[in-house]
Amino acid sequence: MRYFLALLSISYLGASLCIWGLSGMVPWFLLPDFPFLSIVFAGLFVSGPAGFLCALLPALIREITTSAPSWSMFLGSMALYFAAREIGCRFLLRDEPSLLIAVVSLMALESLSMVLLLAAGGSHPFSFLWGAQEAVRIAWTSLIAVPLFLDLSSRWRRVQD
Repeated sequence: MRYFLALLSISYLGASLCIWGLSGMVPWFLLPDFPFLSIVFAGLFVSGPAGFLCALLPALIREITTSAPSWSMFLGSMALYFAAREIGCRFLLRDEPSLLIAVVSLMALESLSMVLLLAAGGSHPFSFLWGAQEAVRIAWTSLIAVPLFLDLSSRWRRVQD
């Protein structure tokens, strides 16, 4: 229950801080996606039904706070959870480089899937500048994820022991 509340509070407080507190002062690509981080952490480190429940509410927060077509962000977030869960089951992610690679690849995969979905829908709002901004967003969010994930996972291991 503590894990669920911790991930829910990180995703909600991070999303509210980024959307309502910093969105007018900081460019969008410098705002980390805390619900994304909560979903990926739940997939990588929280096993069983508890991980699914920990990812469910941050996925709803992402659905509510983004301007994507209906249910696309929620379904994409749940797919992200299952992809993170597969990575967490197959690889031992306890050091910084492996965590960074996992988060960067998941975030890049999510960005690529959104681009493909929007392109399949007929819109082409993407440019070189958008690609550079997306690369900065991926790098910034991934760099925040590494110390956050290592701290939370070490605390979780101590609680379990």
